[in-house]
Amino acid sequence: MYIYERYNFRMFPLLMALMTFIFLVHSEFIGASVSLVLGILLSFTYQGIKIDTEKQQYLKFDRFLRIKIGQWQPLSTPSYVTIVRINLSSKRSMPSPLVLPENTKRARSYKVNLVVEGDERYISICRGSLEKMIEEALRLGKHLDIQVLDYTTSEKKWIR
Repeated sequence: MYIYERYNFRMFPLLMALMTFIFLVHSEFIGASVSLVLGILLSFTYQGIKIDTEKQQYLKFDRFLRIKIGQWQPLSTPSYVTIVRINLSSKRSMPSPLVLPENTKRARSYKVNLVVEGDERYISICRGSLEKMIEEALRLGKHLDIQVLDYTTSEKKWIR
């Protein structure tokens, strides 16, 4: 079974910290303690994907501590894994983690997709820096025994 999971930053714990501060200013210690505990619990969130090749299904999930939220979906026959470059401008929301370029004004991030046969066309696996995405794409390609396409440059070459 293939599993990819990463920490997911959310704004909600910061709002809970602000509520804790407001409760403390007004001497509402019960409300402050409840919002503090909720903020701490919700700050440990993860996002990921599981691919079960035996049952031909996958699960995209959000995890809070040990609680996973998501639903198993049928997996179409995988064709290949691809790594794509995402050019971000200031007008678009930026995925995390962000990789800043050295000499251009545009930010770049990279994404791994599993290309499948059927109506879905592809399943988004993960985002991040180029090195981590190449490593993850190769790991997924090896697990599924399929090829990996590097689509980040104009050459568009097979790397596995």
